[in-house]
Amino acid sequence: MQYINSFGPYRPQRPWHSALRHRRGLVLLLLGVLVGCGPETEPAREEAAAHLSGLRLIGHTDLGGVGLNGPAATVGQTALVAAGILPGAGIHTHFYNPYPCPAVNVKVVDLTDPAQPRVAATIPVPAGVAASDVAALRVSTAAFQGDLVAVALARCNAEGNNMDRGVAYYDVSNPTEPVFLGRYFADVDSLDDTSKPACGPAPEDDPDRCAASQHTVHLVQREDGRVLSLSTEPGASASSFPSGDLRIVDVTDPRRPVEIGSFPEAGEPIFSFNGCRPFSAAHDAAATVDGETGLLAFFDVGLVMVDLADPAAPVERARLGYGKSRKVEGNAAYVAVLEHGGRTLALVSEEDWIGPASSLRVEAPASVARLYFGCPAMFTLFDAGDSTQVYRRPNAELAAEIAYVGRGCPANPDWGTEAPDPYLDDPEGKIALIDRMRQSTQPDLTAGSGCSLVERVKRAQEEGAVGAVMMQTNENAPEAFSPDGDVDYVVIPLLMIDKTAGDSLRAAVCPDLDEAGRCTGGKALRGALVDAPGRWGGVRLIDVTNPAAPVEVTTYHTSGAATFPPPDLGIYAPGPVAARDGRAYVAWHSDGLRVLDLSRGAVYEIAAFVPEDSPDPTGVLPGKALVVGVALLDPPVAGAPVRVVVSDLHAGLYVLELDVPDEISSPPLALRSSQDAQPAH
Repeated sequence: MQYINSFGPYRPQRPWHSALRHRRGLVLLLLGVLVGCGPETEPAREEAAAHLSGLRLIGHTDLGGVGLNGPAATVGQTALVAAGILPGAGIHTHFYNPYPCPAVNVKVVDLTDPAQPRVAATIPVPAGVAASDVAALRVSTAAFQGDLVAVALARCNAEGNNMDRGVAYYDVSNPTEPVFLGRYFADVDSLDDTSKPACGPAPEDDPDRCAASQHTVHLVQREDGRVLSLSTEPGASASSFPSGDLRIVDVTDPRRPVEIGSFPEAGEPIFSFNGCRPFSAAHDAAATVDGETGLLAFFDVGLVMVDLADPAAPVERARLGYGKSRKVEGNAAYVAVLEHGGRTLALVSEEDWIGPASSLRVEAPASVARLYFGCPAMFTLFDAGDSTQVYRRPNAELAAEIAYVGRGCPANPDWGTEAPDPYLDDPEGKIALIDRMRQSTQPDLTAGSGCSLVERVKRAQEEGAVGAVMMQTNENAPEAFSPDGDVDYVVIPLLMIDKTAGDSLRAAVCPDLDEAGRCTGGKALRGALVDAPGRWGGVRLIDVTNPAAPVEVTTYHTSGAATFPPPDLGIYAPGPVAARDGRAYVAWHSDGLRVLDLSRGAVYEIAAFVPEDSPDPTGVLPGKALVVGVALLDPPVAGAPVRVVVSDLHAGLYVLELDVPDEISSPPLALRSSQDAQPAH
């Protein structure tokens, strides 16, 4: 059952929208003269509508109506919903940065009557912190019997630096009265007990330790009875933290969590060559049912298999990556395990939030005329007015002369720049070409970056530029990335290009300096910012029956993954996955919940649910359907229909019941046997 998207327009909710709209109108009037942009170029939009296919909606709760709902987990007839949101900086993919960080608590939802879901209690989350993930498991050990919940806590803003985070464990056997059991003090009570906290000043009431952020968490009880908590701290292995990205914590007695192992050892590189979020870090972990094998979604590294037979000494078994390509985003962000029919499949969600393929086309001079790979800024792609994006322009491009301005920092005493950097050319009516850091063309500038990237774009905009290109100048990480920043009043698009591309353009336009320090001997540049059809991330199916030799099977995309231009400000990449009995249930953001049947030798999409678009209660994010969590309820009786819980970032929690015919008529995607499949790349 294939679904054709039907989404409506995003109506901005940001408090600054009225002022921005006035200023945007002035700039768009200029752009209309320059590139022929006008109201007639606005793509046709359909009215928003909920979509149900193969599922019955049983119940819904708005979880109190405060929004910022996160991933979901279930145990028995109780659901847990994480809370808060992380800024789109560094390794995280998100709309744009910065966010406010309102206090949002974890919701404990009683589903005894699934038609009337009820928030029975909340679990508090400290100020400046987000509960980025939850896990739940019914546990029976000598030390604890009951419904165990793990809450991964991560820094949301600077205030969170002073708060204990790590992973907090609760007993929710009585969902009306969650009981705090213990905390994993990440980076403190690790393997090296003498290590110093890595998370900033410690709280006054506990001066000796401060638990650092953990991003996701997974619980498993092994056949030997031990209960393990697998949590991730992306990038830890590339930093000076005492443990690696994966933390293996023994919670057999959850009142006394003890880290017993971590993976990998220090030295794993954080930067990659792939796409516009070129990072390698563990973002999510799962385990096989027996708890003997761990699976890591390791961003651009791909899937990493880890032997946990001795959880105190984890050993890498294998990894299956993406190959080295700037055009392949990677971003393996979530992983789930499906054991069915004698096979073990890993389902890896690629959380690639960049739909189009962007580039800088240089038309002259001939010596540098070519198409350069580019990374659009997140605040360009997710402009609240839905108009700054290059793909909204005629022919999906913005053509103009290109003016090399140098570093281009405005005056900002806070950044040590009492006077603005001198511009090497006038960008009015042109695309401003900007250095990320000082180059030899401006030897008198201070060596530091001097200001943020977005400040330079705002200055170029004020000087009349119609677009901007940031040239990466970092020797250690020469690949372009998608910049974040405070987006208020930015109405021109920004693209970043790789260092090698920037070096060649700079040499062409500014091969020498005259006595006044101005470029001389160069040639005028002319070109365009260009968007072209790309594809959002998919769910990658990998046969891990032999964990030492994982085999690529296929990658599944929804119909929304290749829509160009994107219809709205929705996200058409997958998130967390739940799996059981030959089926995968994928939280696919604006493509809703997608149910995939993998039991019949092919991939069939057999059901889908897309909630109605709803506004963000905080007034910050696009008012789109954004399904960010999925979990499966235990059947009340044997043979009962499958019940699915999904969480929407804005709208709350939905309870659905699978209702599909025995015959499957949708076009399949071939699911080859592991013997026939070939390794990826």
